[in-house]
Amino acid sequence: KRGWKPGSMFNDNHNYNVYAPQYGFENMLNGDGQIINFTDPIPFDNEFFFARPTKDSKVFSGQIFSKAAWADYTKICNDHDTVNVITEETQILVSPLKNIQQEVRCWVVGGKVVTASRYKIGNRVIYANYDDEKYFIDFAQSMVDRYQPAEAFVLDVCLTNDELKVVEVNNINSAGFYDCNIIKLIESLENYFN
Repeated sequence: KRGWKPGSMFNDNHNYNVYAPQYGFENMLNGDGQIINFTDPIPFDNEFFFARPTKDSKVFSGQIFSKAAWADYTKICNDHDTVNVITEETQILVSPLKNIQQEVRCWVVGGKVVTASRYKIGNRVIYANYDDEKYFIDFAQSMVDRYQPAEAFVLDVCLTNDELKVVEVNNINSAGFYDCNIIKLIESLENYFN
């Protein structure tokens, strides 16, 4: 709109329904999850589950819910006109809980992972630069080699039960920086787009 280059990288590919099949459901943390509409009943018996919108629209944050908390949340959203970004047809991914050992964010520009940062160990938020963690970088790059939803984006990966999985794709314009190498990131954006 303002002629900024490259502008926002957000597009219709920032959607679980688009990128999960490209990466392969076997490579997705929640590849065993189900897509439902916001007001549909939760399709499994677990008391606790993970839920997030399929789109990277931030209408609500992906998180763990109990069935009771989810019922309260959906009722509040449906009862209040002020919450009009979530509709009955808003698609969400619901999944059984997973044991996540580590979570790592990877910044991708022009098809290359340029920097990475761990942001969680277990349930603890602990930032650390992961540019030299070849195990995570190589896996992330192998996923990037399969599919790129935008010219620049963020790919979150994790270690779960000693296996690497894709957590989600995020818009690079609205993703936290954690402990990435910001100089490398800015240089890669400048070099690629200018």
